[in-house]
Amino acid sequence: MAKIDRLLHADWSLSPSKRWYAEARRMDGLWQIHDPVRIDNIHAWRDDVLLSPSRGATLAGFDFPIGVPGQWARQVEVTDFRSWLDALESPRWRDFFDTAGACDDISLTRPFYPRHARKGVRQSDLTQALNVESFDALRRECEREMPGRKPCPLFWTLGANQVGKAAQTGWRDVIRPAVAQGAALWPFDGDLTALGQTRHCILCETWPTLAARLVGAELSARQSKRRQADRLDACRRLMNSQLPVQWQTQAKASLLSGFGERADGEDAFDALLGILMMVAVVEGQLPVSSTLSSEARHIEGWILGL
Repeated sequence: MAKIDRLLHADWSLSPSKRWYAEARRMDGLWQIHDPVRIDNIHAWRDDVLLSPSRGATLAGFDFPIGVPGQWARQVEVTDFRSWLDALESPRWRDFFDTAGACDDISLTRPFYPRHARKGVRQSDLTQALNVESFDALRRECEREMPGRKPCPLFWTLGANQVGKAAQTGWRDVIRPAVAQGAALWPFDGDLTALGQTRHCILCETWPTLAARLVGAELSARQSKRRQADRLDACRRLMNSQLPVQWQTQAKASLLSGFGERADGEDAFDALLGILMMVAVVEGQLPVSSTLSSEARHIEGWILGL
């Protein structure tokens, strides 16, 4: 992966105020870590930062699912996620991003649910409508393999740990347009090392909870990334990392303050966790992934570093 000389990691959300990204650039054998920045305009960030040809070969990580659950995919005859992204323009998929407001509105081609929190909404509404035996069956293999707390399935859009709403805007506004402009998708387009030698921009999936564990900044059960003091404890460990990194002035100040008292401190913190995990992967200190099944490579995708 010697050709990759820039890393981006985006902590994504439906809410613009909670979309942040961190950047690292390779310089003289070290990765220069820049202070996380809020993404105020998705389209401008995509075109001017992510896809900028003057920025160098880029590996960009996003903390939302890039791939679909296999049990759902088999029912709708999706055999290749990469090509299916283009098919979302067809009439069959016109309602795909339209989150179902009631259980009767859920269908295999309109699988996101529910639109709003309200009394009576149940996970079983989703599993029954999508013809799967359990909520866990809507998880991808990489999500089921995750140690500890499991990520929420793609199609469920309720609760603090849901990822469906972030995936909707991420796919629409970043992933599909970027792929149309030549970006590669890992693992769907091939081995990361090979892609790093041939492609200008590679997009991948990350998960900050896993990143924190891998880079030695995991919080205890009594801690919360929403609290500055707990973030500061993790940041002190990051400062002592053996990774080949150099902190830019403002990035170091953010670490020393635990990303401050502001409510968005946790989002900037997550953006930084992801970038450090990506440094470790690119430098060979962490594996890119475990051995991937054919379904993971073509349909479900995988989380970098797992």
